[in-house]
Amino acid sequence: MTWHAAAALLAFAALQIWLVMSVVNAGAPSAFIVVALVMLLALALPVARSTERHWYHLSRQALASWGLHARFRRDVRRLWFAALTLPFLWISGAIAATDAIAAIAR
Repeated sequence: MTWHAAAALLAFAALQIWLVMSVVNAGAPSAFIVVALVMLLALALPVARSTERHWYHLSRQALASWGLHARFRRDVRRLWFAALTLPFLWISGAIAATDAIAAIAR
């Protein structure tokens, strides 16, 4: 799981950097960069670390059980799904919120 957690975290960070820089270059406020770093540090790192730690402890303490392989595959799918979709979701939400605030301010 360590490999999956590290690779998913790198994919999340790379995708997030690419999306944030595209949005900032399109004219969005540069505060998006700060928000992106906060998202990475406050949300992505603890989730990846807790997932990795959970599977590390399971691998150290338990013999292989029938459901362990299925649970591992499920957690890997969830980790990669989150890493590849969350940057798109929060960027689109942030753009919508910025547009709504700008419309209210007018």
